[in-house]
Amino acid sequence: MTIKSIIKSIIFLIAWSIMATNSFGHSKSESYSNWTILNKDITGIITIPSHEVTRLPLIKQNNNSLSSSFLEHAKNNVRVFNEQTICSLGANNILKASEGFIRIELQFNCPQTPPTKIDYRAIFELSPSHTHFAKIYYQGQLISELLVKNTSSPWEINTSEMVKKNQSFGNFFILGMEHILGGYDHLAFLFGILLVAASIKRSIIAITGFTVGHSASLFAATAGMVSTNSRIVEIVIGFTIMLMAIEYSNYKNNNKLLLTNSFTILLVSLGIVAFYFGKISSRDLICYFGLGIFSYSYLNLCKISYNHFFEKTKYLLLIMALLFGFAHGLGFAGFLSETGMTTNNILWPLLGFNLGLEFGQVCIITLCWTIYYFTKSLIKEPLPSILSGSLFGLGFFWFLTRTFA
Repeated sequence: MTIKSIIKSIIFLIAWSIMATNSFGHSKSESYSNWTILNKDITGIITIPSHEVTRLPLIKQNNNSLSSSFLEHAKNNVRVFNEQTICSLGANNILKASEGFIRIELQFNCPQTPPTKIDYRAIFELSPSHTHFAKIYYQGQLISELLVKNTSSPWEINTSEMVKKNQSFGNFFILGMEHILGGYDHLAFLFGILLVAASIKRSIIAITGFTVGHSASLFAATAGMVSTNSRIVEIVIGFTIMLMAIEYSNYKNNNKLLLTNSFTILLVSLGIVAFYFGKISSRDLICYFGLGIFSYSYLNLCKISYNHFFEKTKYLLLIMALLFGFAHGLGFAGFLSETGMTTNNILWPLLGFNLGLEFGQVCIITLCWTIYYFTKSLIKEPLPSILSGSLFGLGFFWFLTRTFA
């Protein structure tokens, strides 16, 4: 093993270790709000992923619940103005939210005329890379759509304007691109596909399946055609990364059954342990048995295909990428559903978000193959095996932490 190989191996391990420090696949720090102006008052409904709220010091100091802590934080960091006059905070409540999210409601009463500015600073001081997506409605019409990345200035409210379709498309395109680039588990799965595919042609086939799969599930979930359990979806995403790593290792080791059997036993055992300690329900436990059966069947099918029908494995890769793309798309759909999108305004935002995902995905794949083209003479074993092992470690880390979170 050369010095260059050792250095590259260390870089791989450091990079994946940094990614693994965040157990949430969609590690991008973000929150969402919908504001409705009625006469001279305004009501804001703010939604944020639960794990974002764990940054707040109030939780540790006062043993507050996540929802209560965020409500107190928002009351101190969200202000509404009528010109230079601060609007008074009225009712404030904790609302029911989807699993994995917290939702609160703030009502502001402004003197004489409708509000003109919103000063939103929640979470930004604790997470400088935080992004907030806001929509403002007036008389039932969407008048403003904001993608906020800093708190340098309040949001100006102009009740005489309406959001154009191309503006909504552009905002969601940026959001989609940021989500794929900041979603470490999706990036890890893409790297796993490239590792298993091992050629440009097979990579294109697999990525096509992945794209069709997550596009279909994005539309289905956002349109309300399917409902999801966000926690199970995140667990399954961790599973898909592990399975890609196991498939590559099996292929490099002549498809020995030891890894397949061990992996199947690991999945089922973790499900039983999680159920015993009350971390998952009996219905969720069935999913773990299902994952075990699926992985055992899939890996054995891969063994038969690689040994006897290698040319046909591209179709197996396509089907796998299609199915797993559907699961990853459900993970993205959780974000879209929390932005307040409805079936009446779904087309342009969904198209923009999906194309943003695809653009980011194409950029990543192009970069990977470009790097490989110029360094392929240096990329030899054990580097691919180290990358495969690192991918499995990442997938297992996410699978484990999401199971016992």
